[in-house]
Amino acid sequence: MSILYPLMALGALAVGVPIWLHLRRRDESNLVEFSTLRFLDDQPIAKARPMWPQNWPLLLLRMLALLLLVAAFAWPYVEDKNTVIVDESRVYILDNTLSHQVDDSFRTARDAIATELAANDQRTQIAVIELATTAKTLVRFGDDPVVAADTVGQLAPSAERGNFLDAFRSATEMLGTSLGTERHIILLSDSQANQWAMRENAPPFLQPNIEVSLPTSRGTTPANLSLSDPMARRTEREGRPGLEAAVTLTRQVEFPQSAKSQPTPQKISVVFLDRGREVFRKDITLEPKANTSIASGTVVAEWEANADQWVLGEVIVETDGDALAGDDRNALAGDDRVVFSLPPQRAGRVELITESLFLRRALAPQVMKSRWEVQNSDSSVLVDRQGEAPPDVLCVDGQALMSAKVRDAVRDDLSRGGGVMLMVDQATPLITGFLRELGIEMPPDQPTSISPATFRYVFAEHPVFAPFQFAEMGNLEEIEFNSYRRLKVREASPLAFSASGDPLLFESMLGPGRMLVFAFAFERQDTNWPIHPTFIPFLDKCLEYLRGQSTSVAGYEPGESVAWELPPGTIAEQITVSRLDPTTGKTDSSETDSVRIPVVNLTANFLASAQPGHYGIQYSEGDRIDAILDVNPSPLESDLRYDFAPTAVASWTQPDDRRSLDSESATDAIQLAESEALRQPYGWYLILAAIAAFVTESVYGIVASRRTNP
Repeated sequence: MSILYPLMALGALAVGVPIWLHLRRRDESNLVEFSTLRFLDDQPIAKARPMWPQNWPLLLLRMLALLLLVAAFAWPYVEDKNTVIVDESRVYILDNTLSHQVDDSFRTARDAIATELAANDQRTQIAVIELATTAKTLVRFGDDPVVAADTVGQLAPSAERGNFLDAFRSATEMLGTSLGTERHIILLSDSQANQWAMRENAPPFLQPNIEVSLPTSRGTTPANLSLSDPMARRTEREGRPGLEAAVTLTRQVEFPQSAKSQPTPQKISVVFLDRGREVFRKDITLEPKANTSIASGTVVAEWEANADQWVLGEVIVETDGDALAGDDRNALAGDDRVVFSLPPQRAGRVELITESLFLRRALAPQVMKSRWEVQNSDSSVLVDRQGEAPPDVLCVDGQALMSAKVRDAVRDDLSRGGGVMLMVDQATPLITGFLRELGIEMPPDQPTSISPATFRYVFAEHPVFAPFQFAEMGNLEEIEFNSYRRLKVREASPLAFSASGDPLLFESMLGPGRMLVFAFAFERQDTNWPIHPTFIPFLDKCLEYLRGQSTSVAGYEPGESVAWELPPGTIAEQITVSRLDPTTGKTDSSETDSVRIPVVNLTANFLASAQPGHYGIQYSEGDRIDAILDVNPSPLESDLRYDFAPTAVASWTQPDDRRSLDSESATDAIQLAESEALRQPYGWYLILAAIAAFVTESVYGIVASRRTNP
């Protein structure tokens, strides 16, 4: 038997307090004696203190209660063969990213951890952190070994991508509250070089007394073939609908080359599938390479596609005999497949109320073909909003707002979730008043002319500008503005600014609908945009965005955070995301990977699945697919170059101050003894016994007092 806090034993001196109280009877103070009453006191106070206790049971109870309380605060504990002393606290970081699946390395590491957890004794604490898109704690210190081993053993390999920094931070925090005298972080990973490069210059956080074990060298950089960046668009050839798709093929050769490598050309095939059916095949011959260069190229395919149904595309790499010989073997199979999709093609309906000849010609049937059905209206006769085919988008000039019918149409379209494209071309009191109702302020002192200006800033990630980040779609820097209106829009987001800093384009959300407000008209006196090559593609993107139809997104990676925006006017409290079978085009909502996500302000936030593929999104019950989410692996996971001596760990480690380290180690040792001793319940037993003694003493004192003074 030992005690944790020996100094607390000095509190036993307090046992003299009851003895002192029993031996001392203090005379009453402030006593005024009267001559007529002084002899009536039937119990005069003794002038001399008694030298012997008068109530032994009460004295002993008080002494016992104090001794028990002091013993409890000293906290006794027993050191025997059953006392567990933790020698080591160990945290495994299990890399569950796509690149770690080379040579089945992930399964090997996972099974090794599960076996060690099942056979672990209590002298070693083991925790496990899964490194994926985020660092997830699978096993904590103190978890049941059998349950922990089962949890790790059932972990499925994922195609996600993460960084080492988050995992090492989580491991350091866990070791900060561990019991082991030795602390150890063990990284089970392929040690991919580009993973170490992510946030390697973070401030130091690793304690110098934590030992870090890194993977050992593989000896070679494996060869690999991978697919990435799928793109697709609908086409029309000779009046027949078709589809054009492209994918990037990347090749990495092995280095140093093995002795068995054969410098002979290798043949592979890039196969395009639509709904599980092969539609195009491209045979490629890979010439031998003798260095570590990574080469990539684009493979393009075309085929006929039904415009009335979803395109569920898939591209795979096929090798001769499922394996390449020599230095061109395909080390990673998880990046040999990518998916893409396109929604059914339905012509959108546009009601055009404008005097702009450029807009009318840009939306002519021979230009937009089957993409848009345009109804040219005037201010007196408009499309019936209550009919079977109301317009998806209302495209209107500011001068048309002089008509009450046009103003009502704008209100109706925005309230029912439609889109409005408004070009402010003039300022009149009536137009200014209606714009103010829409949250648009137009100061009366508008300049009559403005020197030619260009775009200074555009919101490049917005859907209407995103396609123009690449030169193939045209250069927006060539657009000039000779005149525009200076507008101030409340509760709206500016999307483009002129060189002088004036907003040129706003997006305003009024009710369920969307509205794009242009501070200029598409006329030659305002801008040269109508004669620029980007005009028709930009107009098409604007109408498509305002229409808000179902779309597919191929840019998400496994495990990535998704903020899915529902189309304007959609009424849904939740959406269902389920894996989609590309051969049937249907989902199975009963599958384990099917999830329901609540919708807040037409946005559903969730994490993409850890496995690549098509995922159907449904806004309501039934079999209808409202949208498709395409999940593809990160191309960075296909770069199988490694760094087995990273500088990141050294930069993350705090300076080794021996003086502070020794002091910290001593503190850790004290904390270790405390934590081990505090696990034993003897101190709590003594506290309960002390409370019981105090209660008994109080009851006994009350009873004895009543007997003495009935």
